[in-house]
Amino acid sequence: MSRFKGYLFFLLTVFVFALNAQDSLDASDFFDRPPQTYNTPDKLLGWIDSRNLTSLNGEWSYIVDPMNNGLPESSFFGGFPKNKTQKTGMELIEYNFETAAKISIPGAWNAADQQLFFYRGPVWLFKKFDYSKQGNQLTHIYFEGSNFTTKIFLNGQSVGEFKGGYVPFNFDITDYVKEGENILLVLTDNTLNKSTVPTNKTDWWPWGGLIGDVYLIETPQTFILNAFVQLDSETFDKALLKVQLSEPLQNSTVTITIPELKFQQSFLTDSSGSIAEEISFNPILWSPDNPKLYKVNISNSSDFITDQIGFRSIHINGQQIFLNGKQIKFKGISMHAEPIAEAGPAFSKNHFKKLLKTAKDLNTNFVRAAHYPYSRHLAKTADEIGLMLWEEVPVYWNIDWTNPETFTIAKNQISRLVQRDWNRSSVVVWSVANETPFSPNRMDFLNNLIAEIKLNDETRLTTAALLSGSEDQFKLLVLALALQGTKSEWVNAKEKIIFKSILEQVNFAEDSSLDFSISIDDPLGESLDLISYNEYFGWYYVTFFVDQMQVEEGTLRRLMFEILEDIKITSIYNKPIHISEFGAGAKYGTTGNKIWSEEYQANVYRHQLKMISNNPQIQGITPWILKDFRAMLRPLPGIQDFYNRKGLIDENGNKKEAFMVLQDFYDTQWE
Repeated sequence: MSRFKGYLFFLLTVFVFALNAQDSLDASDFFDRPPQTYNTPDKLLGWIDSRNLTSLNGEWSYIVDPMNNGLPESSFFGGFPKNKTQKTGMELIEYNFETAAKISIPGAWNAADQQLFFYRGPVWLFKKFDYSKQGNQLTHIYFEGSNFTTKIFLNGQSVGEFKGGYVPFNFDITDYVKEGENILLVLTDNTLNKSTVPTNKTDWWPWGGLIGDVYLIETPQTFILNAFVQLDSETFDKALLKVQLSEPLQNSTVTITIPELKFQQSFLTDSSGSIAEEISFNPILWSPDNPKLYKVNISNSSDFITDQIGFRSIHINGQQIFLNGKQIKFKGISMHAEPIAEAGPAFSKNHFKKLLKTAKDLNTNFVRAAHYPYSRHLAKTADEIGLMLWEEVPVYWNIDWTNPETFTIAKNQISRLVQRDWNRSSVVVWSVANETPFSPNRMDFLNNLIAEIKLNDETRLTTAALLSGSEDQFKLLVLALALQGTKSEWVNAKEKIIFKSILEQVNFAEDSSLDFSISIDDPLGESLDLISYNEYFGWYYVTFFVDQMQVEEGTLRRLMFEILEDIKITSIYNKPIHISEFGAGAKYGTTGNKIWSEEYQANVYRHQLKMISNNPQIQGITPWILKDFRAMLRPLPGIQDFYNRKGLIDENGNKKEAFMVLQDFYDTQWE
């Protein structure tokens, strides 16, 4: 009996020790443990498609964890994040990934599981894989994209955490991976708040999970981390070569070869293990009409990387854009990363081939990849088929401008996007924001992002999609509509009286003329190469005035069409203007002269395109948008059903009438 009492005392001692083992936790701490500190990712691995890759794509298991109870700092069930499994049938298991539901990765869990469609929160993803290490190599795990906060555990150990979705990140897991079977657990959390990037209110779907490829990558102990080879923006025979080794190894010989051009040159690294040199060669220049690519090899004594790279020059001069020294207009379309006739985010080369082919069918030469980074397959595909690209980070609407962590996330996103795609000839524009309201803090935030771009890449144009519609501009627009209302014979007598009253209130004579114009004067334009501007004449703006003016919305829409073609859009900056958004919603198959019909959307396009033709400072447009896409802000039953319906095709690829309107404009009217 005394032996039993002694054993019982031992068990109680073990239990008390367990409660106090981590930083002297007391019983209350057992249910509220302090957060664990997680490692941050390593510097980004470039040129990954030429590396020694092992794909972890395919079937994974997943478990929803709304209370984050599976985290080491939260769990009181034990055995997690290790994969605890049944052996005798008597083990208490709260998380059994062996019997959990399955998902295909890459893929969003809220697209794969309809019960999670509106869910925002943590979801665990589980993968077993066998591994056999090759020699004295380093092993890295690479994630193409994961939304929006990601924690990684391998064989029961914490590898690290990444905050900020869409962009790639990697960790050295040499000390975590083992021979034979390995167990990988990834906690993805698509929760957004006012301090995340993007914030918690977006006009696109917050797809959660691993939305890009997952790889194991083997490298030598010292390897070529990344390399940049691009033409100077204003010359055709000089390029900047930048190479960075993984270690600060001085006097290491690095060689670049371009076999087709019979070019080979070697350089020595400096004390930081890097090279920054100007090189000269004479390539056939990449363009949408001739998307020429060259095989480029970079090597040193221990490593070799290769890629297909095009060479072209992009710059502005005054109010014009020049590609390879020739004036060009961006004949574009905006898009989201959602595939045609499939649910969830676009992530594969096949997804982007279909989307970009549809875009090219519009007679475009340019695509705005809004509002966040897509997978690397977008730009690689655009390189091959010949479409110029605008790429963007999700600094969208009103970001938490003064929060240092918010800025760190955004800076990480822009630097990783640039460092991943800086050799893609198709990418000609980097964008730092969309529709952000003016404030001094916003100016500091965005100017610092622009500086981060310039630090990495000075060979492309910078922009931000600026917000339209100041109070003074809308007052003038009301006057312009009222004046037109007094002149249009079809306006009824009651509404004419209202329009005359509006003019009388500001002592504006009915027989006067008023040329409504907008001059883009956002101070951020001083820092940008391209003055980009979102406007929705013919769609949103009239809804702002209906209640105040007490006239029918249909009357205002018809009057908007009558004045739209004469609207003047200029900028105080002597730079090209790009209309980064305009458009209207339409549900495919809806007919008649009414809102949401294909005819109404097509009419908005016809009047908008005439206005654009009449404004010579406008040198590019990307109407909103190629394809209908998922959006939580768009619940209208029977019409939107949680889709933004401004697409020129619907979610299944059916073309709306406006598709042909824009297609003809690019083909015959805008050169």
